[in-house]
Amino acid sequence: MEKEAPKKKKKAVDDRVTLTVANFDEKVMKSKEIWMVEFYAPWCGHCKSLEPEYKSAASQLRGQKVNLGLVDATVEEDLARRFDIKGFPTLKIFNYGLQNKKDSKAHDYNGGRTAKDIVDYLSGLADKADIEPDVYEIVKQGVYDDNCQGTVICIINFLPNIYDSNAKERKGYLNAINAVAKKNRKAPFRWFWLQAGDQLDLERQLNLGFGFPAVIAVSPNKKMIATMRGSFSEDNVNSFLTDVQVGKGGL
Repeated sequence: MEKEAPKKKKKAVDDRVTLTVANFDEKVMKSKEIWMVEFYAPWCGHCKSLEPEYKSAASQLRGQKVNLGLVDATVEEDLARRFDIKGFPTLKIFNYGLQNKKDSKAHDYNGGRTAKDIVDYLSGLADKADIEPDVYEIVKQGVYDDNCQGTVICIINFLPNIYDSNAKERKGYLNAINAVAKKNRKAPFRWFWLQAGDQLDLERQLNLGFGFPAVIAVSPNKKMIATMRGSFSEDNVNSFLTDVQVGKGGL
């Protein structure tokens, strides 16, 4: 009997962006999005302590249109001189909007260095800019696989089929999802939607026979699922998400 080929381990995703002289202006300065950029040195002990927190923050902020970048200042010396880097790690903020993407408007981040501190600070900037988090439409398995992984909770909204609804109602549901996503920006949520009838096997497995819209929360790390049983409204979804975060919500 032939042995099965060993399954390849899924490569851990790192949501931080490596920045160099070659790509810095294109990625950061020509982008409207918010950037936090860490200038580090490989030998720096404080940089090594920051690394897991910075990496975790980048993962939590995926889909928020907030980016965390890395510059090895021992290699990218021109960038270090350009932004007058004196010590390591130095965290620079490039705020939302092209008008803020001038060298003179970059400012130091002097807040706490835990993942929560970084997420809270950058989420606050995103709130001030009124940025809507990404809500991914699940049109194929890869959309889910690429964006629902790690220590996050994935919120999947099953909306009525367009043939059972209309464009105005669909827009209303998506606006409600966006409003809830913005309200819960600091929580480790990723947001998805699909229309009822497109994934019938999935609907049956989740016992979604009670009607649409329906909301499901999935924790890929804990391999747990919760289903919202109340009617679809911003208040009810917010209440459901609060329950999910404390281990309730019909797990």
